[in-house]
Amino acid sequence: MNVGTSKKVSTRAGEVKVEPVSDSWTQYDVSEKDGTVQIVARKGDVSVSDETGTSTLSQGQQTTREQPAEKNQKKKKGGAIPAAGGSILDSKAVLYGGIGAAGVLTGLILSQGDEPVSPAKP
Repeated sequence: MNVGTSKKVSTRAGEVKVEPVSDSWTQYDVSEKDGTVQIVARKGDVSVSDETGTSTLSQGQQTTREQPAEKNQKKKKGGAIPAAGGSILDSKAVLYGGIGAAGVLTGLILSQGDEPVSPAKP
């Protein structure tokens, strides 16, 4: 996550909190992968806090913090209810209804005589 702020907007990555030290323009990056949080202070100083304490990262510096092992294991959260399988158009009733409608239309067309629908001379 890239953050640019002059309002001391903080961010969290797991148990690690990163916050600008001052109200001046500050830019910093925070990323987390496989339990390791990487923090880069692009412009301005940032404060990095976790369970081990708080430290200040000066402009241009970077550091990494390890997440606790029990926090590394992501908990499986509930998700959306799975959608129903198949479509209503896949049902046998719709299939047979379509075949029946096609048969009725074919029968109506074939049952018409040789007489045109509209007369040749009105």
